[in-house]
Amino acid sequence: SQRVQVDAKSFVIHQMWSWEMEEDAIIPFLPFIRRQAQFSVAHYSDSLVLNGDTTNAATGNINLDDANPADTKHYLAFDGIRHAALVDVTANAVDIAGALTLADLSLLRGKMLDSTNFFDWGHPTDASDLLYVTDPETSDAIAMLDEVITVDKFGPAATVLTGQQARVLGHPLISSVAVSKTEADGKVSTTGSNNTKGQVIAFNRRGFTAGIRRDLSVEFETIPGTGQRRIVHSLRLGLGRYSPSGAASGIEAAAVGYDITLPS
Repeated sequence: SQRVQVDAKSFVIHQMWSWEMEEDAIIPFLPFIRRQAQFSVAHYSDSLVLNGDTTNAATGNINLDDANPADTKHYLAFDGIRHAALVDVTANAVDIAGALTLADLSLLRGKMLDSTNFFDWGHPTDASDLLYVTDPETSDAIAMLDEVITVDKFGPAATVLTGQQARVLGHPLISSVAVSKTEADGKVSTTGSNNTKGQVIAFNRRGFTAGIRRDLSVEFETIPGTGQRRIVHSLRLGLGRYSPSGAASGIEAAAVGYDITLPS
């Protein structure tokens, strides 16, 4: 009904261990394995929704700009939220080229305007519909902005009292390790030392829908011949990205600020 097609992709985790490992563990081993796998599924699901890019070539993927990603990389499943601004609608990608300011965060909201179809994604009626998601270091930099750090300027939510910022410009601010630091072009280099710049993703959650075709399924088996056990976690996940035209070039519900200089 909103010109959105969601292609669900399967994700599977296989974990195997020996009977001896289970017998010698000082903690209940199976509950530990299952809990860790659930943490892993949550992290990679977040990462895929934010960072998905189907470009599978020697250069060009926003998660591996200068190398050919392995075919098993999770982010190849479908295009995500960052891709919408960095690739699909490049006018919504802002080169900060310096330290982040409150004005920069406000500018991202202004980029999310579709005047042709009367959508103002950056100024929703419900302030919680617009979210800012950053890498942890950029989140720390936002928490130290002059406008939010002291009680006289930001009241009881000031950084000096809370130690962090949960909202900025009235909207939720989320720090996530699923968001990487990047090169100056907003893409991640295969050379880790090149990734020194922060980034911030602004998006309206009503412009995107994560579709679960198969909820997390857990299967367990014992393999007597090798003295092993195996647990398999799987799910099918897709992402719908709304565009009035049905084309990726019409996605206006996201903006990205990149090339952010972080405190050293």
